[in-house]
Amino acid sequence: MIAYSYGNEAAGEYATIRDLASKAAEQRGFTLIEGAAFGDCSKQVQDVENFVAQQVSAIVVLPLCGPDPLKPALTSAEEAGIVVVGYSQAVPGGKASIEYDNVAGAEELASFAVDWYKTDFTGDPDDFSWVLYTYDQCGKPCTDRTDPIREIVTAGTGVAPYEAEAVTEEQGLTEIEKLLQKDPGIDMVIGINDAGALGAYQAMAQLVRDGATEGSALFVAGMDGQTEAVKLVAEGGGEGGIYRATSALLLSDLAPAIANVPIDILEGGGGGPILLPYVLLTTDDPAAAQAVLDAKG
Repeated sequence: MIAYSYGNEAAGEYATIRDLASKAAEQRGFTLIEGAAFGDCSKQVQDVENFVAQQVSAIVVLPLCGPDPLKPALTSAEEAGIVVVGYSQAVPGGKASIEYDNVAGAEELASFAVDWYKTDFTGDPDDFSWVLYTYDQCGKPCTDRTDPIREIVTAGTGVAPYEAEAVTEEQGLTEIEKLLQKDPGIDMVIGINDAGALGAYQAMAQLVRDGATEGSALFVAGMDGQTEAVKLVAEGGGEGGIYRATSALLLSDLAPAIANVPIDILEGGGGGPILLPYVLLTTDDPAAAQAVLDAKG
């Protein structure tokens, strides 16, 4: 068995990643089992402890609250001869890690946002405001996404962001509704992931439908390449054209690695970090987004 602990199983693309990883494991004679922490750091530790007790062959874990809380459980796994693989970052005792090129992906998305602001934004530049959705509790993999976006967009627009933590659609919708009460003229929302940004999109799209603003004055984008976000980009951005970009991880590379990296190690190969790139999908090239959807099936 290969045990997989993502930690935030309510995230939008999780089910797709899990299913593809499970298929890849089955093709090589393994079964993928999963955790169910749903954002609870203590529950993730319990999940990993349970994996050790079940004597699984390997554990792939995304440290929801950083590696430190998981150290005792991962030490037990290592002592039991279980192969440990970090997901999104290296973890204690890990023989390999599946990581994302977060900085490059964030930089490309932020630069696209600044270009839009300088060339296509039809609102009042003197009244421009924007929101950055964060999730710092996962540590460097998260801040490697948000720090470049904050720096590049602030420098390019001359405006620092409002900030809120949001990694689910529900959180994204709730937080933008709060912020719009403070500042009804918010023009841009960029999410650490697509799920939070999609929640913001719901509220911003309603502003367009209500005639409160024009779509040409709004920009929403996120990271990960969640299917719903890619569909919006492929369709020209959805309501008012406002969902303008996603910095996408290609699931055809990501999901099989969850199974193949630990299995390779178990079979005598593999090891070391694997760095997965992002692909920026934008409404400037909806055909590229459609090609990614087609590849997902």
